[in-house]
Parts: sequence; C-alpha cells; structure tokens
Amino acid sequence: MASVAVPVIAMPRAALARGHPRDAKAPRVVRGGPIGHRVLRRGRVAARAVEEATSTSTSPSPASSSPTDCLPDADDALPDAVVEFLRRDGRHASFSSVKVGSIEVDEVNGGRSLREYMSLPASQYSTLDGEKVERIGDDTFVCTLGSFDFLGFKLQPVLTARVDVRPDGRGCVIRVVSAEIHGSRVVEGINGMFEIDSVNRVGWNERCNPGTGQCEIASETKVTVYLLVPKWFPFTVKATERTGNFVVAQVVNQVVPRFLLQLKTDYETWANGDDSREATGSDLFAVDLEEK
Repeated sequence: MASVAVPVIAMPRAALARGHPRDAKAPRVVRGGPIGHRVLRRGRVAARAVEEATSTSTSPSPASSSPTDCLPDADDALPDAVVEFLRRDGRHASFSSVKVGSIEVDEVNGGRSLREYMSLPASQYSTLDGEKVERIGDDTFVCTLGSFDFLGFKLQPVLTARVDVRPDGRGCVIRVVSAEIHGSRVVEGINGMFEIDSVNRVGWNERCNPGTGQCEIASETKVTVYLLVPKWFPFTVKATERTGNFVVAQVVNQVVPRFLLQLKTDYETWANGDDSREATGSDLFAVDLEEK
C-alpha cells in the first residue's frame, strides 16, 4: 500500500544515507501470492476472513525450514474494526498479499550486538525515512505512502502504525491501527468505506553461522484491504479484487527488500557507536507499478 498498507515504517536509529557496497548481499525474499477473495456477507464473512488472515506463504531456506522461525508471534485475530466493517451491508471486496524476506548481517566486531539493537525501545527507533514518516508518540508513527493509480483513480494512503517491541531482543511487531486515503474529492469519499489489517513481524537469528557473528534479519509482512465497493463504482467486485491484489503485491514486493537493506545499514551505523536519531534515508515507500 506502499505501501499501500505495509507497516514497515520504523526501526532503530539512523536510516540508509548512502549506497550499499557492491558486495553487499541483497535480501532474500519469499513471495506470497495475492490471496484475494470475494467476501461473503453476514455470518460467513468473519469466518472466512479469519481463515485467510491466518494463512501464510513461505518456502524453506538452506539452514532452516523457514525464515519466519525467528519472528515474534503476532495476534492473528481480526481487529474489532474489521469485524464490524464486514458486518455492513453492500458489495464487499478484499485483496491481500504476504511477503517474507531476510538479509544476512555481520555483527560489528567490538561493537554493539544485533540483540541489543533489536532490544531498543520504540522511542529510540529511527523512522528510516525522514520525508515520509513522522513520529507522533513513543511507539506510534504516521507514514505517507507514495501515490499510485488504482482503476483510474490517483490515490495516496496515509497510515498510522504502532510498534510493539518484544522482550529479550526477539524483535518487534508493527501493526497498522488506522488508515485514510488522500486524493481528489471522489477518492477521499471512500474514507470510511475500507479497513486495513496489516502486520509486519521483524526478528533475527544466528541461522547463518552460529557463534561467528554472522546473523540474519527477517521480516514477514501481511496486508489485507477490505473494501465496501461504492454503488457508483463502474467495476465489478471481481475486477476490483483482481486489480487490488496486483497493486498490493507490487507494493510489498518492492518495499520489503528496501526495508531490510535499510535495517542492515541502520544496525551497522548504530553498532559503531552512532547514536543519532535523525533519519536520513528516503524513498522507502516509493512504488513503481508495472503494467498489468
């Protein structure tokens, strides 16, 4: 959701401010395909939504069954706002995507450890993108995503996300707690006609080479958008879901690898003793949608 509804907006310290070395390893990403569906009305809606919201798509890694093994647990229950939304009358559509990625990180020799980095309170997080992310509380951030075209309408999502840091350096869970759409008067008219359930789990482990300081940061991002299709909307529910699945998948496929690269650089900067909280990175949520 650039994006769209991806809550990968903040992690500790200074953001990516320079290019990566040529020999830097790119993040490994496991793609979860769109899992959109037509939402059934009334009693069947919530049950089906719960079933799909708890599904994941991962594949084995060389040293472990899944990069998600190291991730902190997250509540799979649908937010109350979504449950209430799905009870409303009308034409319901939903579109989703899941993306898992990981990147190898070498702990800085003589510096601060990755466990210490992952133990930092949210109040010490860098936003990673000083232009698009604003801190509004110790653990709460507002993220303005890049604008994009959806079925002929130009829109720009603005998300509010909250960070839950887990004990003992196990990582964090970033969840979108509210969202709105900016754009034309017509576009902004759909505010109140959609809900987003978006969760990003971030963790780490010593999967690469235990005891050598070679570690791995992993992330799983799940995004589901629930839409009450307006009566005036000129597209069917099926067409809306098909396009929505495409857009959400494009957004997470581009944002998650960029997020992991910025986390790696941010850790290296912090581990070397730089306690600056200023975010110097940019374009974390820039999205270039391909033609479908």
